[in-house]
Amino acid sequence: MGEKVTFAVAAIGALGFGAGVVFFKDAFRAAVSLIGALLAVALLFIALLAPFAAAVQVIVYAGAIVVMFLFVIAYLGERGEITSFDRLDRWQVVGWLGVLGLGGLGAVAVLASDFGPDSPAPATTGVGSPQAIGEAMLANHIVALQAIAVIMLIATVGAVILAKSAVQGEGGR
Repeated sequence: MGEKVTFAVAAIGALGFGAGVVFFKDAFRAAVSLIGALLAVALLFIALLAPFAAAVQVIVYAGAIVVMFLFVIAYLGERGEITSFDRLDRWQVVGWLGVLGLGGLGAVAVLASDFGPDSPAPATTGVGSPQAIGEAMLANHIVALQAIAVIMLIATVGAVILAKSAVQGEGGR
């Protein structure tokens, strides 16, 4: 019974904080809400008997990446409201239809699954152990790992260049 309560609390927390990430106008509050969502997902990993994934979730995502987001938000400062015409406004209906469609597909997948309160817990294996993850990354997927590292580096440099040009365009620092 306790695992069901833990799952329900973590799931509701993840959904609530995720909605906060999307709907908060203030970037700082959205980033703090993202920390809450990531911690709720870590709690879900613990409920699924994956403590290593939960630790990585907290240390890497909530502890490092979101803190970097907060530093960037603090560095750039408060930005004014965008008053110009948004070119994507006309696609808002299509976006909401996509969200509703994906939600419907998710509901169909959940209802069609054989998981339920009476289904037995899956047997745990060494699939999520640090050794298995390390062997998979460094033996089978080393090219993909290095490609992701290069893409992340390019994205970081691009974000800095875009932020710098945006700040300089507004009168800069």
